[in-house]
Amino acid sequence: MADVGKLSPSKITTYKGCSFSYYLRYILHEKVPSNVRLLFGKGIHYMLERFYDVDYKSPESFSKYWKYYWTGDVAGDFLKGKEKKNLEVQEFDLKEDFKVRIGNHVDLGPEPVGVFFGYMKLGENILKRFYERHKSLEPPLKKEFAFGIKKDEPFDIDGIPVRGVFDRIDKNENGFYISDYKTDKSSPGKDSFVLHRHPQFTIYSYAFRKLFGKEEEAILYYHLRSGNVFKTHRSEKDFDYIKRLVNEVAEGITKDYFAPFYGFHCNFCDLKTACEKYSISHHGGPRIDLEGKIIGAKRFEEWDNSEVPEWMEDQVEER
Repeated sequence: MADVGKLSPSKITTYKGCSFSYYLRYILHEKVPSNVRLLFGKGIHYMLERFYDVDYKSPESFSKYWKYYWTGDVAGDFLKGKEKKNLEVQEFDLKEDFKVRIGNHVDLGPEPVGVFFGYMKLGENILKRFYERHKSLEPPLKKEFAFGIKKDEPFDIDGIPVRGVFDRIDKNENGFYISDYKTDKSSPGKDSFVLHRHPQFTIYSYAFRKLFGKEEEAILYYHLRSGNVFKTHRSEKDFDYIKRLVNEVAEGITKDYFAPFYGFHCNFCDLKTACEKYSISHHGGPRIDLEGKIIGAKRFEEWDNSEVPEWMEDQVEER
């Protein structure tokens, strides 16, 4: 029987998306290179916390520190312990006096140098805009405020231990606002269906009211790529939902419900290589080796039409 431990918004999302992915990540602790989007998001969060701790004199000085941090983060300079010991760094010579160093702790895809500079530039744009908007404003009431993490400060939802972190809490004459920074490419600007239902924000609302004894004025989705801010609210009905959801996930974990959910979403999963080691047998199709490469697959043009059922021969697409 697996231990539930402390649930979090990301754990809940992982389990509901694919319970076997949860099993690999949080029960077996399979180590895989971090997705570059995740590394970038964590780096930007670090910079936004640092913004209120260091008196940067200009947007340029703020973004300059980002370039230093991103370069070191991708190279693995800030890793510690076992991660540092297992670090392997590949160097790419661009000029006589400049090299891009990329560690094996992060996956930058087939064109790592271009991705490295692309995210560096994106970070510069985000941070300069943030500086110009917030430098003259009052700092938040709380930043990176954690709940349910310390042993002597437990937090639960319907008896299930839960933990999380508020990116920032602000207060003005209207009341309290919970903000969550997002570096996602897409935003809720065109479709706010998920924004008004996402369990992460429901957990934040529930936790805020329990911890502070007050109701927040709104929860703000701060889309950093565009600088746009989207507002959402939660009610007691939402809390009924989150209690059911938390209990359902906890029950599934304790009863070892970890069946893989295979689908096209697997194309975006960082754990695909690890999943292959435990994959159920399949009918002679391609497999993935330990380096994440597809083996035994055929390109479309390599398939012989004779392998297609006779009644479908006329439907085979020519490419």
